[in-house]
This record gives sequence, structure tokens and C-alpha cells, in this order.
Amino acid sequence: MTKLLWLAVVAAAFIPGIASADNAASTSSSQPPPAPSPWKGSVALGYLRTTGNTNSTSANFKADLDWHVAPWQNLFGAQAILAKSNGVSSAESYQAGDQLNYDFTKKYFVFGNVNYLSDRFASVVERYSETVGVGRHMFNTPTQKLDLQVGIGANQQREAGQRKFKTQAVAVFDGTYVYNISSSSQFKQTLHVESGRLNTYVNPVSQLKLTIVGNLYASLDYEVRYNTSAPPSTVHTDTITSVNIGYSFGHK
Repeated sequence: MTKLLWLAVVAAAFIPGIASADNAASTSSSQPPPAPSPWKGSVALGYLRTTGNTNSTSANFKADLDWHVAPWQNLFGAQAILAKSNGVSSAESYQAGDQLNYDFTKKYFVFGNVNYLSDRFASVVERYSETVGVGRHMFNTPTQKLDLQVGIGANQQREAGQRKFKTQAVAVFDGTYVYNISSSSQFKQTLHVESGRLNTYVNPVSQLKLTIVGNLYASLDYEVRYNTSAPPSTVHTDTITSVNIGYSFGHK
């Protein structure tokens, strides 16, 4: 729960950006338009409760923040998932990551990335990863966007019941595809693969995002987390489906 509160503090840090974006929108049309903000992001929450034969609750929090001043771009994301069934925890995971990009041409960029994952019910107490690599903007139109990147690095993982971290060199592949279906709907698909001698981690995420009104939106998310190496009594694949209400801000 302490980690969830920490992520809520991160979300609170977005408030100045939200206020700035809203103030810019209210500027009188008689004045020169202000320079576009380098910031954009979103905060989303999902909650589900059932009572009766089964008493269960689940909550998830997602946030992302994007800073872009060419040729630099910084991308931050965080996620927390908590679930209980009949008063007993059935899911608990926390994830955060940050990536810095530098475009050295219109098509190619280099990046540095750090990630953190804690997934209690996958027996991953802590996993840290640090990678560097090169990426390519395959295409970027008003309707579609595709970025691909490859890199190398290392991760350190501590599993349930262990005191020491296992370290391995890894190769990584990431893909991000965005399709703007209409002015009020968007489909986004991401894929993260992190492969080393001890384990290969595959994490695709699909999202359908629908604008409700203004900056308020709803999203349906489906995520898969697959590990080739799983501790005893755990499965290799976890899936997460969530319905969220969120608020976006900053430049479009």
C-alpha cells in the first residue's frame, strides 16, 4: 500500500501541468497564441467491486508523462494493481519506468531506459533493468505512428523467498503502434521483450481509448505478462484486463 501511495504522489505532481494546460486553453483569442507546452500526460484510475456470493475488490492506477523538446524526449510511466477476494489479496503489482530519447536524425534515435517491477503473485519481489539502444520512427502521420527499438543492458531480479538478486545480461526489443481511429477514439499497441540467459519476459499491452468529453476519457486495457522461467507453484502467464476513467493534459 505504501508503494501505491507513492504513485499517488507522482500523480499529484502532474497537477501543475494540468493547470497550465487548462489556463492555456482559456487564453483570449485576441492575444498571440502561446508556445506549445513541451508536456503532455494522463492519469487514469479503475475500480471494481462485487458483493454477494463473492466479495471482491480491485483497483488500478496508471500515469504517464511525456516531455518533448526536439531533439530530446523523456517518457515516464507508472502502474499499480491491487485486488482482494473475500478479504485475501489475490493480486498486487507495481511498475515504473523512464526513458530518455535523443533524435540524431529525423528517423533514428538513441535511448536510455530504466525500469522497476514488483509482482507479488508472480513471485517477483523486485526486478530492475537498465538498457541502452537505438530506435527508428518507422512512420508518423496524423492517423498512424510506429516506433521500433532494440538495445542491450542488464537486469537484477529477486524472487520470493530469496535474499540475493540474480543478475543477467539482456537484449531488449520494444514496439509502439498508435492508430487514431477518429477524433475521439484511439487504439494503441505496445510490446516489450526482455531476453537473457535466465529468463525471457514478454509484455504486450493493448488499449482502446475513447474520449468522453474534453480531456476526460475511458479506456479498455488488456495486458499479458509472460516469463519463460517461473518459480514453482506459479504460472508462466498473467493477464490483466481493466476498464479505466482518465484525464489527459498537455499538447496533442
